[in-house]
Amino acid sequence: MINSFGHVGIGEAMALSCAACWAVAVMLFRRVGAIDAKALNLFKNIIASVLLLATMALLGHGWDTHRATEDWLRLAASAVLGLSIADTLFLAGLQRVGPSVAAVTDCIYSPIVMLLSALLIGEQLRGGLLLGAPLVVAGLAVVAWQGRETIEHLDMGGVALCLGGVATTALAVVVAKPALNRSDLLEATTFRLLVGAVAIVVWDGLTGKIWRSFSLFRPQPAWRAAVPATLIGTYLSMLLWLGGIKYTMASRAALLNQMGTVFTLLLSAWLGDKIPRRRWLGAGLAMAGAMVVLAG
Repeated sequence: MINSFGHVGIGEAMALSCAACWAVAVMLFRRVGAIDAKALNLFKNIIASVLLLATMALLGHGWDTHRATEDWLRLAASAVLGLSIADTLFLAGLQRVGPSVAAVTDCIYSPIVMLLSALLIGEQLRGGLLLGAPLVVAGLAVVAWQGRETIEHLDMGGVALCLGGVATTALAVVVAKPALNRSDLLEATTFRLLVGAVAIVVWDGLTGKIWRSFSLFRPQPAWRAAVPATLIGTYLSMLLWLGGIKYTMASRAALLNQMGTVFTLLLSAWLGDKIPRRRWLGAGLAMAGAMVVLAG
């Protein structure tokens, strides 16, 4: 699609769609309640893996038996980093500091992806990214800022968990990018989710905590939020997320993914929440930055 913002391809469209899906999923994950972070992580990974395997069978997709060993290792390492470690860290931090503070920590995602993409896989930071990135990050910071009094009473352990989760996710993206370029999207997504789920099961089996991690698989009221959150925030969102990374620059996709914070704000307003004027200003800055990135 060509318009006044330049060439907007499938990668950019998927990255923005992922942000919108994640905004809906965040609202649902908030309703899950006090569930162990690792149990929730394993639940969403296994359910989404089963759905992706069924989708592969329905569409007649097989496994890439000719994939280079390096690409298998990249996808597996990315899965362990992003789905086993990063998601568990972030969900644990989210339970301690809440979604608004977690949103502040998420602002470091795109800068880290941009830096690592330049250092590790040689992506060039072009004009649109260099101009748009500061606007997006500044806008998200304004949206998520809670004031000095709230900051002074932060659970710094929870903040550290969120920051660790976001940074590890960024590393996982960059590790996977070269392999994604040479892979079928559906098959690569399914493989990553399977590896991420297996890694959690193996670790919990070795540490004797396996039954606690499977606690969410018993029918319970939390399913009313956990199941739709998994469908939107893992099954669909993961395909869109990796598709954005595959079909455009990792740094460009990462920056557009961060619009999920703005979409969450819009969804909250639509559901009746009173939104301070400062947050609308931040949302405007972030959206302007996204437009600059697309124009670039």
